[in-house]
Amino acid sequence: MSTLDQISIYPIKSCAGIDLQSSQVLDRGFPLDRRWLLIDEAGQFISQRTTPQLGQIKIFQNNDHLLVKYPAKSPLKLHLNVQSNVRQKAMIWKDQVDGLWVDQETDNWFSDVLEQRVHLIHMNEEVHRPLVKDNLPQDRSFEVSFADGYPYLLTSQASLDDLNNRLTSPIPMDRFRANLVVSGFEAFAEDDWKRIRIGEVEFLVAKPCARCQVTTIDQKTGSASKEPLKTLATYRKQGGNVMFGMNLVALSTGSVNLTDPVFIIE
Repeated sequence: MSTLDQISIYPIKSCAGIDLQSSQVLDRGFPLDRRWLLIDEAGQFISQRTTPQLGQIKIFQNNDHLLVKYPAKSPLKLHLNVQSNVRQKAMIWKDQVDGLWVDQETDNWFSDVLEQRVHLIHMNEEVHRPLVKDNLPQDRSFEVSFADGYPYLLTSQASLDDLNNRLTSPIPMDRFRANLVVSGFEAFAEDDWKRIRIGEVEFLVAKPCARCQVTTIDQKTGSASKEPLKTLATYRKQGGNVMFGMNLVALSTGSVNLTDPVFIIE
């Protein structure tokens, strides 16, 4: 049987994730997923591409706040309801977005960890980032969080198993920072999907996910190598990009739970 094996969110973009048992499905992504963003003094978003130690910043969720931890530093408390009227603009690739500046204490904490001046901004319900793509239905609007491009990323355990069979040293799924991990399918069967249902929610499979050097970073240590991009490039290259996983948008609301069945609609 094909099932949902993992649900993950990444509250602060490029920092460590949190695994969930279940989650509500929203238009812009799972609640709390990529709702905080670190930017530099010029407003450019910061990711593991240039700052691999972000992966060692661990996030823990409590009722009304996130607890942010980094080795040899006192934990930082981030309230889920950011009390700020100060907006800061940021660039995520070609998108100009804005968010609510959190506060100076938070900026100081992250600046100390990353050894550069940074600011943390938040996306609440009043902050909107429209998602406009030619490959999405044009009869309705979509939104996205501070994610790279789409609200949801799905990967398949069988596809990772296929990759690991080609590698000298197997890698874990956390290299791919997926929101949804499914099992019970053939390797890379997801390449051909157009619409799927997980539990009670229908998703549109928008496009393959082009992978970058973040996949080469060990999420526990921050060290990098040439794998898995070197091996993936031998059999997963399309138009100059290496593909692994599929970007999704939600076509309906509801919730998903671990072990939910996964149905291929089209």
